[in-house]
Amino acid sequence: MSLTFNHLSADSFESHLKAGRKRPRVREPVSCWQCRTRKIRCNREAPCKPCQDRGVSSECAYTTSKDKDGQSQPVSRAHSVSRPSKARAAIAGSPPKRSNTITAAASAPAAAALPEVRTQTQTQTQTQTQTQIRTQTQTQTPSPSPSSRELTPETPSAGERRDLIPAPGRNVFQGSSVKTRMMGLSHWMAPYNEMIVVKAMLDRAPEFQASRRSFAELKVLVRACNALPPSELSGPTKGSSLRGLLPDRETCQQWTLQYCRTYGRIYSIVDPAALDLEMDQICAGSLDNPVNIAVHLLVIAIAMQNVESERLNGRRLARYVEDCIHMSPRFQKPSIAVVQVLLLLTVLKSISASDTDKIYDLMAIQGLTIQIVSNMGLHRDPALFPDMSPYHAEVRKRLWACFLRCNLAYCIRSGSQFNLPLSESDCPLPTTANLRYLDPATANGAFDFDFESDDKAEGDVAFTIAATKLAKIIAPVYQVLYSTVPPELGKMQNDLRAAFRTLLSELPPSLSPKSKIEDPIRMLQQSVLMVLMDSFSSVVTMSSTMGTTVGISERSQLLEIWDYTSSVLHKFQNLCQLGGEVGNMAVHLLWTHAGRAALSACSVVRRLRTFDLNRIMPPHPQQSVYIFQRLLVDSLIFLSQLWQSRFHLGPLTAKINLILAVCLKVTASLYSTDYDDAERIRHELLAEGVEAAEKEIADMKLKLQQRQQTVRPADMFQVGQQQYSPFSSPGLSNMGSSWPTKYDMVGHSEVSSDAETPPFQNHDFFAMDFQPDAAFTSMISNFNFPTEGAVLQDSAMTFVGDPAVVSLMNEMNQSVHTKAE
Repeated sequence: MSLTFNHLSADSFESHLKAGRKRPRVREPVSCWQCRTRKIRCNREAPCKPCQDRGVSSECAYTTSKDKDGQSQPVSRAHSVSRPSKARAAIAGSPPKRSNTITAAASAPAAAALPEVRTQTQTQTQTQTQTQIRTQTQTQTPSPSPSSRELTPETPSAGERRDLIPAPGRNVFQGSSVKTRMMGLSHWMAPYNEMIVVKAMLDRAPEFQASRRSFAELKVLVRACNALPPSELSGPTKGSSLRGLLPDRETCQQWTLQYCRTYGRIYSIVDPAALDLEMDQICAGSLDNPVNIAVHLLVIAIAMQNVESERLNGRRLARYVEDCIHMSPRFQKPSIAVVQVLLLLTVLKSISASDTDKIYDLMAIQGLTIQIVSNMGLHRDPALFPDMSPYHAEVRKRLWACFLRCNLAYCIRSGSQFNLPLSESDCPLPTTANLRYLDPATANGAFDFDFESDDKAEGDVAFTIAATKLAKIIAPVYQVLYSTVPPELGKMQNDLRAAFRTLLSELPPSLSPKSKIEDPIRMLQQSVLMVLMDSFSSVVTMSSTMGTTVGISERSQLLEIWDYTSSVLHKFQNLCQLGGEVGNMAVHLLWTHAGRAALSACSVVRRLRTFDLNRIMPPHPQQSVYIFQRLLVDSLIFLSQLWQSRFHLGPLTAKINLILAVCLKVTASLYSTDYDDAERIRHELLAEGVEAAEKEIADMKLKLQQRQQTVRPADMFQVGQQQYSPFSSPGLSNMGSSWPTKYDMVGHSEVSSDAETPPFQNHDFFAMDFQPDAAFTSMISNFNFPTEGAVLQDSAMTFVGDPAVVSLMNEMNQSVHTKAE
């Protein structure tokens, strides 16, 4: 017989006496916080016997879920914050709900020293009294020993609270009615929230309304000049379809050699000897695997990014490969060649995102790469796999090292969390062995082009090993910064400095910062390591000052940030002044660090300037802050000239150029005003920023119109119809002469380079709708758009094919003439 409740209804279980909302339940403490966390028996005294035996009597507290004021006290998982107990509530004058010997014993001594409070109208007095008693208790209570602090959870002191940085509170959220995006601590634009003028411009201040509209028009023009035609691939792709995209054998060889001499020395993804051998097989028709052909296409595409006239051709080839990845099942089977394709595509999209503002296009590729790497067990020791040749074992080690570096670089660049579980990885570091001699197929083979010497190859592998070690040092600290547990900033900084010193002592002489290096690529490798150390150290230090009002006591932290940022700007400027391929690659690889350093330095100088406003005597020209301002102006002049020559490469380069122009004008005007009122200085700086923004946007429009008269974007899309010649291209041979040098800091010529630009990650300020006026219509009618179909992802205008552009221009001209009449 089963038990049923058919004779009952739902009303049988409902109470007929409902007095509104149920009050939250507050349980009386039966154990102190220390005993409850350790799950041991407490004798319910104050202090209890277990706490006395452990020597932490001052930490014995009976906590509740809410304090006297009704505000919740969050308890961290790592550092438990002691909350006011019922004993302290009794001290303040509010008796507990029921008699308790613990609270009575604890409250009796202190309650006798205070006047009785019987009425509820004196709530404010009770709160003030409670605060005074808490202050007296904290002052008279001796602090526990360092050993007991490590073993027991405690209430952080005032000094320790300064070292605890709640990571979620330091993130900057940008939102609108259609999107919400978080910029983490490592995002290059994170310091802008501490800048008055730049923040006003990005947050749609009324003073920048005209500049916003004018810049939105400029962004449409820049996108039109750099738009890629839609892909022509449809349906499943085979090796023959990708084979038709490859140029002739000699041209492929030249581009491959170009890659091996530049980006191949930064990322050890492919083996040059294996590439040359596969190219012979592809040309002979014996190799028709689309995965292997895609590797060669991406190598050519990456090499093209150092030549401005060929960069769009390379990105179009990469888009064909990306379409194949999503359509062909061969690219979804775990293999070494598939991982090489995904890593090469990651490198190329990172480069192109610098001027296209599409860093988040890497999300799909990153997810697929993580899945393939996990299925292959690339993070495990190759010795665990039986019958694996030494060549493939070494290739697996290098691929895992490159994957770790690329994934961490993407997270730092986009300001997102790094979620790779490094504790589960046991893959050792690569060795300095030359892959050419490990593979029997290439050990004794004859090749058409000369490889780099064995010393250079060994030095490049040493750089890969050092960069991987640096990534393993930064990754755990980066995860702590983005966790919900507030980290101990002081201890974390000390550990990070010690790890960096150890890494510097282990560097080979070819990468040591004290050695004299003549190879430009080796100088770039050395600078990549040094810049990443200084840049990440500034992020860690800046995390304690962002979003807070820094007083004069925190001046040392600002000076430390200045040291890191000035070092980054100095190294970046030295690399860019080398010109040529090295200068171009420096912008591709280090632009986020340079952008973050520039904004952070501007924020530091502004805060130090606010300290001078409280001085009785005006700042002397020999003071450090005044010198910082002049040095920063010199660095901003170089960066501004550099991006003025690159603004036409994409909407992002134009945005960076605009930001640098405003920062330069405002920073140069910090000490030009004699006002002592901070609010008056703010209005003056806003006026300076508005003037600089309007002037820079007008200059970019004029230069873009002049450039468009001599360059046709349609000439850049003849993929498969022209013979590539990287060494005869004027963009490669004459690239070094167009970079600004320290001897020519005034000329603003059109630079023939295709380096990257920092991502202004789709801020609402630059994604606004606008109505084109007559001036804009007359300007855009003189532009020559691509003859093939080009779809612009913009909320304002859409160009589809040449006929649509013509019809759109005619309609706009007719509307303008009608209004004029």
